[in-house]
Order: sequence, then structure tokens, then C-alpha cells
Amino acid sequence: MISAFRLFFREWLYLLKRPRTLVIMIFIPIFVTCLCGSCYGKGYFSDLKMGVVDYSYSAKTREVVEAFRESPYFDIVGYYENEEQLESAMKNGEIVGCLIFPEDFTMNLQQGRQAQVLLGSNAVNMSYGSTINARGSEVLGTVSAQIAVKSLVAKGATVDDALAKMNPVGFYTRQWYNPTNNFGYFLSFGFIIATLQQVLIYFAAISLIREKESGNLKELRAMNPIIQVFAKTVVYYIIAMGTWAACTWLMINKYGIPMKASRDVWFAYSSLFVLAIITMGQFFSSILPNPVFATSLPLVLTSPSLVLSGYTWPTMALTGFYQKLAKVFPLTHFALGYRDMALMGTGFEAIHQEMIILGCISGVCFILSCLIWFIRVKVILKKEEKLEIALEKNELPAVAQ
Repeated sequence: MISAFRLFFREWLYLLKRPRTLVIMIFIPIFVTCLCGSCYGKGYFSDLKMGVVDYSYSAKTREVVEAFRESPYFDIVGYYENEEQLESAMKNGEIVGCLIFPEDFTMNLQQGRQAQVLLGSNAVNMSYGSTINARGSEVLGTVSAQIAVKSLVAKGATVDDALAKMNPVGFYTRQWYNPTNNFGYFLSFGFIIATLQQVLIYFAAISLIREKESGNLKELRAMNPIIQVFAKTVVYYIIAMGTWAACTWLMINKYGIPMKASRDVWFAYSSLFVLAIITMGQFFSSILPNPVFATSLPLVLTSPSLVLSGYTWPTMALTGFYQKLAKVFPLTHFALGYRDMALMGTGFEAIHQEMIILGCISGVCFILSCLIWFIRVKVILKKEEKLEIALEKNELPAVAQ
């Protein structure tokens, strides 16, 4: 037990002597939290710059343009003479969307025919494209209904009759849990969790192999490998959970991102994820030959995890192979469940399966780390003993051969 405490405090001492390490482990995730909270604070795209080409310049087309101008989502920056100028403005970054009215737009309205307007967007950025299509369609639908109702009223119909004729089936929409489509609610958790994962696995991956470089293996030989791995796990668990708690507090209290689940659910779910990452890092540390490999390979393997986890792109949209590959990463079993937990307030009954998987990943990696590290320490020390004996007998050249 004394040896375990000695190893525990030695790990803390190692970290405290290297303040840059603690800065990276603690303040990088907090920095990303502040960055995401500030960037996504508005929660939606607004003032999307739109250009207009109006071949039918009239009061009706100006009515449509004014409706877009009054919408918080759009900013009409100006008129262009033709589509070539419009495309040039889009390439130069002056606009990201457009309205094009054909010459017969007003005439078709006057003659009771359907008049069409082109709603265009620069879909190089799909977020711009989807927002312009969705919000632009809402504006055009509202304007279209208003114009039709006015026409019917002018012909003697009442407003109610005109509305009933134009919209025989009324409907309204409701979005649960994120009614404003706030991007901050959707994206922030994932990026912050991924950052915590990258930082944590980086340092966990060198926690064991570093003992070889520092010459402490002889001291560790007398210590149970389970205690060795456990002592280091506790150190990084304390740091990671403290950092993650600070990030969560900032998201909730400073940036208004909700957390509807109970603290017990948050703590249990977060703990299992953190332990899965730490033990996976220690597993890499136990099997790889030096700190360079121990830090490089985990980062390479976990870099695709945010994409494969289904957080930014649904897992169900991936091919079968990638759906199976995604299950290897702890982030897959945490990020989606965590968002549901935060926004929907789901409890243990909804995430128990993911928690079991995270627990299994932690347990398997911990056991393998202990076993492999124990064998590796014995092998390394045996080689060192043979080398020492050879040196004493002046047989180094023969050993080298």
C-alpha cells in the first residue's frame, strides 16, 4: 500500500514539475469550451448575405425582397444586373445566396398563374445551403399565401374564406428538446468531449512507458502491476473529471447550454467514459516500445472518432463496415448518449447499455494493461540483468554480438 501511495504522489510530482503538461490537460479543454460557447452562442445563422437579380422589377418583386430583408436570417446586400454578376459576387464572397425573378414573374401573378422565383445558395458550405433553403422557403411560402389571400379578398371573399381556400389543411410544427435548432446545443458537447479525449489519451499513453525511460522499473518489480496501473489511473481520473466538471459548469452557467439529466447520471456516465479513455491509453503505453509511439498511435486511431461516433453525421448513415468500426471508440458510446442526456434529460434506463459497453472497454483495457505491463517489466529487467552480468565479466562485446 505504501508503494502505491508513493507511485501515486510521484505521478503528481511529475506533472507538477511540468506545468505545461497540466496547462494542456486542464486549460485546453476549458479553452475549447469557451471557444465553442462563444462561437455558437447565437445558435443559428443570421444575416446571410443575399443578392437579387430582378428581370421583372415591380411592386410584387419588391414585396418579396422586403420580406427577406425583414427576416433575421437574411441580409439583402444589393441588386445585380444579370446572373453572371451574381455568380461573380458569390465567388468573391460578397454573397452566399440569391433571388432571381424572371421577366414574366409579375405578369403571371396578374393573370392568375403561378409565378416562380429562383432561390439560390452557395452550397460549398452546406450549412449555408440548408439554412437558405429552409428559411427562404418559409419566407416565400408566407409571402405567397399573403399574395393569394389578398387576391381572393379583392374578389369579394372574406379573409377566413380566403385562408381556408388557400390552406385547406392547416398545420403547425413543434420541435422537442432543441426548438430553435441551436447549433451550440448540437455541436458544443461533441467538440469539447473530443478535445478532452485527445488530451487525456495523450498523457495516459505515456504514463507507464515513461517508467522505463526514468529508470524506475526495478522499484516497480516488487509492486503488484494492478496497483501500478491503478495508481496512475486514479491520478488522471481526478484531473480529467475535474476538468470536465469545469467545462460542464461553463457550458451550463456561462453559455446557457442545458443539462437536464441528474448529477448522478452525469457523474456515472462521465466517469465511465473517462476511465475508458485512460485505460485505453495505458493499454497503448504497455504495448508500444517508447513514448513517441505511445503518443502517436493513439492520436492517429482516435482522430477519426468524432466522425465515426455519429455526433456530427448519424451513424445510421454510415456503411455497415464503418458502423461496426465506430463501436470500437469510447466516444461513440458516450457522445450521442450524453447529448440525449443533456437535452432530453434521459436517465440510466436510456443509457445503461452504453454504460455497460464503456465499463467493459475500461475493464478489458485495464486487465490487459496490467498483464502486458507485468510481463514487459520482467522481460526488460531480465535483459538489464544479463547486460550487467556481461559488463561485470567484461563480456559486453560477446553479448553485443
